[in-house]
Amino acid sequence: MKLGKTTKLVIVFLSLFVILFVAYYTVDIIANNYVSASYEENISLTGARLSDEFYSSMTKAATWESATGYASQFDFEVYNTGNSNLSNWIIKIELPSGSKLENYWGVEAAFDESSCFLYLKPTYYNNVIYSGENIVFGIIVTMDEVFTPTEISIKGYKISSELTDMIKRIILLLIIVLIIVFVGLLVTRVNVRNYKERQRNDVKIILQSMNTFINFIDAKDPYTRGHSRRVAMYAAEIAKRMGLSEDEIQNIYYAGLLHDAGKISVPDAVLNKPGKLSDEERKAIQNHTVAGGKMLLQLSSLRGVRETALYHHERYDGTGYPDGLKGDIIPLYARIVGVADSYDAMSSNRVYRRHLNKDEIIEEIQKGAGTQFDPSIVKYMVDMINDGYVNVVKMETAEADDDHEKFHLTEDDIPGVYMGFQQ
Repeated sequence: MKLGKTTKLVIVFLSLFVILFVAYYTVDIIANNYVSASYEENISLTGARLSDEFYSSMTKAATWESATGYASQFDFEVYNTGNSNLSNWIIKIELPSGSKLENYWGVEAAFDESSCFLYLKPTYYNNVIYSGENIVFGIIVTMDEVFTPTEISIKGYKISSELTDMIKRIILLLIIVLIIVFVGLLVTRVNVRNYKERQRNDVKIILQSMNTFINFIDAKDPYTRGHSRRVAMYAAEIAKRMGLSEDEIQNIYYAGLLHDAGKISVPDAVLNKPGKLSDEERKAIQNHTVAGGKMLLQLSSLRGVRETALYHHERYDGTGYPDGLKGDIIPLYARIVGVADSYDAMSSNRVYRRHLNKDEIIEEIQKGAGTQFDPSIVKYMVDMINDGYVNVVKMETAEADDDHEKFHLTEDDIPGVYMGFQQ
C-alpha cells in the first residue's frame, strides 16, 4: 500500500517522538540508580544547621496525658539543599526508654525497644529526596514523661543528577523542537494544499476563458483546427528542453494557446480565401497580431501572453511585423511560439497548399535560422522533429482535429510539469 506524504510525515514524527520519550525515561532510570556516594549525617532540630546539604524542622503539634503517661504528636520536614538526590534514605530518632510508637504517616516506621531508636523509612512515593525538595512526615509517641527530640540522624545514597538532568533537559528540548517542527510542517502542508487548490481553481478559470477564445478561433479558421493546442505543446516542450522554470513553461503553454486570438477580428472571406491575397487582405491578416495584443491587454496575470500574441510574427532579422523588432529584443516567448507556429503551419494542410514532409520542414526551419527564427531555438525544434515528439503531439490532438464538437481543453490536457503540480 502506497502511503501519502502526510502519513509518512506522521509516522516519522511518531517514531522520533517514541525514541526521544524512551531515551528520556531511560536516562531517568539510570539517574535514579546511579549511586555516586553513601551519605550519613546528624541533623539538629533546634535551628542549628549541622549539615550543608540537609536540614530539618520539627513542630510539636500537641501533647496530652494518656493512661500510660504522655502522648505527643511531632510533625517533621526534611529539606535537601544539596546538588544530589538522596535515595533509599533512613531516618533514626532516639526516644526515651519505655516509649511506644502509637501512629505515623508519610513514612514507614519501626521502633526498636532494646536500643530505643525509632527508624523511619520511605514509602513507595518518597523513596528519593530530590535536590531542592523536601519530605513531610509525622509520628505520635507515648512516653513516661514529656520529651522533645533535638536531633535526627539521616543516611542514604547520593545520586549525582547534574549530568543526567542536563541530558534530560536536552531531550525535552528536542521533543519540544520536534513538536514545533511537526506542527509547522503540517501547517505548511495545509497551506501548500490550499494554495494548490486555489491555483487549480485559477487554472480552471483561465482554461474556461481560453476555451472560449480557441473555439472562436477554430470557428473562424476550420483548416487550422487544433493548431493553437499543438503550438502550445510544441512551445512548452521547447521551453522545457531549454531548461526554463516550470512557471515559465506553463506561461509559454498559455501563450501558445492564445497566440492567434486576434484572428477573431479577421473577416472569414479573407481568412479562408484559397487564392492569392491582395495587399489589403494581407494587411488585414497581419493585423491579427495587433488585434490579439489589444484583446489580451487585460490578461496581465499571465506574464508574456499578450506580448506573444503581438510579436510572434516578428522575424529575427528585423523584417517581421507589426513593429519590426530584431534579435533578442523580440520577447523570448514570442520567439519560441514563432518557431512552433511555423512548424505547425508547414506540417498542416492549408486551404492554399498541402503540408510539407519531414525533410522539407527541417530544411525550411534550418534555412530560417538567423533570419526568420532565433537559431538557439531552431535546434530544439529540429530535435523534436527527429526524435518523434511532434508525432506524439499530433496523435494526442488528432481526435480534436477530427471532431471539433469534442474539443474542450481541460487540466488533463496540460502535462503536470506545465501545471506546476508534479506529484
